[in-house]
Amino acid sequence: MNKPNLYHRANGLQRRDAEEILDEFGHLLKWREDGKDSLLDVGSGCGDVLVDFVIPLIPQNFVIILGTDISEQMVRFARKIYSGRRNVSFDRLDIGGDVQQFMSKWGRFNHITSFYCLHWIRNQSIAFANIFNLLRAEGDCLLTFLARNPIFDIYYQLSKTDKWKKYMSDVDRFISPYQYCENPSEEIGKILSSVGFNKYKIQIMDRIYEYKGIDSLKRAVLAVNPFCERMPLDLQEDFMDDYIDIVRKMAYHKNGHEDANDYKFITPYKLVIVYASK
Repeated sequence: MNKPNLYHRANGLQRRDAEEILDEFGHLLKWREDGKDSLLDVGSGCGDVLVDFVIPLIPQNFVIILGTDISEQMVRFARKIYSGRRNVSFDRLDIGGDVQQFMSKWGRFNHITSFYCLHWIRNQSIAFANIFNLLRAEGDCLLTFLARNPIFDIYYQLSKTDKWKKYMSDVDRFISPYQYCENPSEEIGKILSSVGFNKYKIQIMDRIYEYKGIDSLKRAVLAVNPFCERMPLDLQEDFMDDYIDIVRKMAYHKNGHEDANDYKFITPYKLVIVYASK
């Protein structure tokens, strides 16, 4: 999650879903009549989803667009790649922490978007309360995050092995809070109501993504994997080999030829889409 160069090359799933979610739900965002909107993007990563898919939807005379991420490396990368764009900035933000200093610097926003970020936050009530407080009166938000994904089950299995458990003792921090929730929509609705949102829509979507080749899957996993960076370099490839072995045992692949890059790995997952307004 601190590998911006790799993430920039291996976030095909995240880009596809963000584009399709914005095509389907982007119309829900209520732009100001004068077009002078401000927008905060939470968990922007390397910034490409914000720039490629969110910005084109916003009225062209917007006041400010701010991309944020908890990772300083991601923020620096986004600033470098997208510097010079009018009224577009990047800054660090931990949406699961204290945002008072951030609010003192930037104020509140008309809109908040977030793609593939909020499932990393253990305390969902704090994250949603911060989003509520960062919105201006009558502001709205469009949020997309994982409810369930096989990657979390694989993390859990690996964390129980003698080989990898010392690197994964805090594995629960990196599993979606809704991974084993029977009714994530109901749970999320309770949280939204408790922090102050009284107008919201929640949709849980079943999604499938196909990784073509072992290398493609490995790059995608490494780009968001918090454990490998704790390991010596000589063990990281070994870890990924064990990861791929579990994927095969769970039957999330289609057999190809002997060439490793002819395999196709199927990932079924559940995605949460939330639209909420003050």
